Amino acid sequence: MEKPTIVFDLDGTLVDTITDIRLAVEAAVDDLDFGPLSDELVQRFVGRGLGNTLRGVLSHFGYSADEAELTQRLKRLMEYYRQNPSAESRPYPGIEELLDQLDNQGYRLGVLSNKEDGLVKSIVVTLFPSVPFVQIRGLRSGFVAKPDKRTLDEFRFSEQSLIYIGDSEVDWQTAQNADVPAILVSWGFRPKDALQALDGSLTVDTIDELEEAIYGIQ
Repeated sequence: MEKPTIVFDLDGTLVDTITDIRLAVEAAVDDLDFGPLSDELVQRFVGRGLGNTLRGVLSHFGYSADEAELTQRLKRLMEYYRQNPSAESRPYPGIEELLDQLDNQGYRLGVLSNKEDGLVKSIVVTLFPSVPFVQIRGLRSGFVAKPDKRTLDEFRFSEQSLIYIGDSEVDWQTAQNADVPAILVSWGFRPKDALQALDGSLTVDTIDELEEAIYGIQ
């Protein structure tokens, strides 16, 4: 029986990227009197693209910006982030070993993110140089974003089934919309109780539990 393709979210699932994201947001708002930002604050607004992360931080401080200003600030954010995509980012403990094990067992592996496509590829290639992902996809101009079910279409090979693994409500909704099983990890950017509150969600706390959950979906 052919094994399913396993598609992973990036931020908060495979890699702890929050410090690099926070530094990029700080670069976009460093002329405002916000003071130092915390990783905990910024991660509350991660998951629907960096533009929405920036909007969330500005709104948190009660700062109102029109679309022209938002565009300029997002440009500054992206310029910084493209130059420093993975300076502080690291795979979560045990992730590299799990990916190697799944690859050796014949699973096809992919990455799907709402982050800009070039950034996603840069981070994945830098941090997982030996993992033969069959697809690495981020947000591209003219294409839909998660939670649209079409984001998973490029990971479907013949009649092979999919498993989607993420850390947020957006990831869960993506899998629901595409009618594929989802596993949510609690070590990411969303509170565990928020994930467990999702109807029918399967949430795991450790790499061992994630491995067991994957093998349980066949």
